[in-house]
Amino acid sequence: MGAVSMSVIAYGDESVRRTGLREGVYLLGAYVLGDEDAGLIEALGRFARFQGKLHWKDHVDVVKRQVCSEISRHAGAGLIVAATPLPSRGGEERARQQALVTLALALEEGHGVRELVLERRERTQDANDVRTIDLARRSGVLPEDFTIRHEFGASEERLWIPDQIVGACGDHIIGWSTGWADLASVVEILYVDPRR
Repeated sequence: MGAVSMSVIAYGDESVRRTGLREGVYLLGAYVLGDEDAGLIEALGRFARFQGKLHWKDHVDVVKRQVCSEISRHAGAGLIVAATPLPSRGGEERARQQALVTLALALEEGHGVRELVLERRERTQDANDVRTIDLARRSGVLPEDFTIRHEFGASEERLWIPDQIVGACGDHIIGWSTGWADLASVVEILYVDPRR
């Protein structure tokens, strides 16, 4: 009997930071769960406070540091694409689509990811993501079997992890010390210029 091939899945979320920065930054991050990460969701569940969802903005600083410490103790890998500079108003969707292709390619090449699950937003925004990935597949940038889907954060607990890593990275970028030091060794940051 042959070995069963399992598709590698990454879970992703976004954050936009403008306050306290000369130039805004759009962050799109993902986390690839490691083989030993089965207990990570359960461990993070004790920090979920509102509507059964773990959300970075709902934490006080001490909890943010505890969450980052917990994530850093597991074997998964985090990746964030920082698209900067953003125009003074708007520009998030353009930045997201550029960050999405960069993120998907880095996940596929560096981690063998074949599926990216992102937190659901508005239907038209999710459709833009699907079109962007379709175009990247058709142009040969991504393999034919790379897929994307969207889920609600409250129903897909694995989306909690990228919410935490992009939140911590965003705090770090604006100069707040809320746990990024624990994550810096397990999360890679790539930069793109959304004006190009």
